Amino acid sequence: MTSPLTRERQVFRLGPVPKESFFFGLNIVASVYLLACIGIAVFAFARLPLTSALLMAAVMVFFGAPLVARFQRKTLYQWMSLLIRWSLLISRGENVYLSGRFSRVPGGTNKLPGVLYESVLHEGWVQHRARQKFGVIQMPKTNQFTVVIECYPQGNEAIDQDSVDLSVFNWGSAVNFISMGGDVDGVTVIIENGIETGNRLRREVRALAHRDPTGRFGGDGLYGGELPARMMLESAEYLADGSPRLWARVAITYRATTNSRRNDPGEQIKEMARRLGGVLTVLNEAQLNPRLLAPEEIVTLTKRAYTPAAVNDLELAEMTDEGHGLTWDDAGPMAQKAKMSTLYHDGCYSTTWEMAERPKSAFVETVLRPLLDPNPDLMRKRVAICYRPHAPVESARIIERDLKHAKSGMNRFRKAGPSFEAQERLDDVEEQRDDQGRGHGLTMVGLMVTVTVPEDADVPKADAVTKDLGVRSRLRLQRMWFSQDTAFAATLGVGVLMPSHAAKVSSKLGA
Repeated sequence: MTSPLTRERQVFRLGPVPKESFFFGLNIVASVYLLACIGIAVFAFARLPLTSALLMAAVMVFFGAPLVARFQRKTLYQWMSLLIRWSLLISRGENVYLSGRFSRVPGGTNKLPGVLYESVLHEGWVQHRARQKFGVIQMPKTNQFTVVIECYPQGNEAIDQDSVDLSVFNWGSAVNFISMGGDVDGVTVIIENGIETGNRLRREVRALAHRDPTGRFGGDGLYGGELPARMMLESAEYLADGSPRLWARVAITYRATTNSRRNDPGEQIKEMARRLGGVLTVLNEAQLNPRLLAPEEIVTLTKRAYTPAAVNDLELAEMTDEGHGLTWDDAGPMAQKAKMSTLYHDGCYSTTWEMAERPKSAFVETVLRPLLDPNPDLMRKRVAICYRPHAPVESARIIERDLKHAKSGMNRFRKAGPSFEAQERLDDVEEQRDDQGRGHGLTMVGLMVTVTVPEDADVPKADAVTKDLGVRSRLRLQRMWFSQDTAFAATLGVGVLMPSHAAKVSSKLGA
C-alpha cells in the first residue's frame, strides 16, 4: 500500500476554450469586415482624392473598432445592444415586479417573475423505487423539462485520497452518462449556504428526549432523567440558531425532442421517469446519495431564495402533517426590482457573479473549497456550476472544428514561428480529440455565484469578499450586467439556463 506521504496527488485540467481563428485571429464577423475594409480602402486610395480616402478610412475604423475591442468578453456593439434593450425595459417599467392579493397578477398570487413566470410544475412517479414522487418544472417556450435531485455528499470527513479520486472520476462518468441521450440541455450543480433556524435539531432532540412521540414535556416521560433531558432541550433551543447550513442539489434539464412530448408534458415526464433510475444509480456511485425532490420541496427551495424571511415559517409548516400548502404560483416574491448590477427582492439585495477566467493551470479537487464553504460575511450564498454536455456526434464535430482553428492559428505568419499559446492550444485540442475517441464526453463548464444580503447590510463589503473568495479559488469573477433577475433564477437550479433564456429577459409587470 502506498504511503499517503509519498503518494502523488491527482490533478485535473480543463480543456481548451472554443475559439475561432480567422484573419489575424479575429472572429468571422470581424474578419469579413476587415477584409471588406481593405478592399474598399484600396479602391478609395486608387480612385478618390487623398482627403476623401482618408475620411472614408477613418469612418471604417470608427465603425470597425467596436467589433474588435472587447470588455468582459463582449464587443462594444454587444454592450450597446444590451444597454438599448435595458433602457427600453426601464422605460416600460418592466424591471419592477409586484405580486400578491392587490396586484395585477392573475389570481392575486405570488407567481415567479421574469422567465419563470410561465413555468409549470408537474408531478411524476419513478417506477423502480416504489413509485417515488418527484417534481418536474416545464418551460413551455423552450420545451425544456427540469428535475431536481437533492444530494448528500460525504463532505470533508476523513476519507482516503483513493476514494476521493474515484468519486471525482465517477462524477465525470455520471455527467457523460446523463448526456448520452443527446437531449440534455444542461446539468446544474448548486451548493447553497444558508442560516440554520434550529427547527430540525429541536425536533430531533424532542423526539429523543421524550417517550411521548408528540413531544409533550413531562417529568416521567424523559429519558435518562429530567436533568440530562432538560440540558439536551436547552442546548437544541439556543446553540443551533444562526449557524451555517449547506444544501446540495443537481438539476438536470431535458429537451422535448418529439412532437408528442412537446404537446403532451405527460409523455416527456414518462420518458424522464424511465431514465431517472440510471441517473440516480450513477450519482450514487459518485457518493452523492441522491434523492428526488417532490413538488412541494421544489416550491420550498424557490420560495426560500426569493423570500429569505419565510425560511422559519416554511420549516415549521413542513414539520406538520398538512405541510406548507404553497403551490408553484406562490413561490415568487411579493416585490422585486431588477437593477443593472443588483436585484432587490423582499427586503434583500442579491448580486450574481459569473466566472470570467477559469484556472489556467492544473488544479486539485479542492480548488473551489474557499468559494463553496460557508463564510461568516456571506451567510446566504449559492454557487451554481453549470454543465452543458454535448451529444457524442456533436462533440466530434466541435472538436474537429476546434482542431481546424487551432491549426489555422499555428499557420499564421510569424517570423519567429508559431507562438507558445498557439502550440499549447493545438496540443490541448489534440489531447481532447484522443480522449473523445476513448469514449469521454465533451462538456462546457460555467460557474455563477449569487450572494444575498439584507437591505441594510454592507453591500460593497459583500462584493469585496466575493471577489476575494473567487481569487482564492483561482477564478476571476465578474459581475453580471443587465441580467441580474435571470441570473438569480439560473443559480436556483429550477430550469433556467442562461444560453436559452438570457435573451428573453422580460419581467412580467405587476402593480
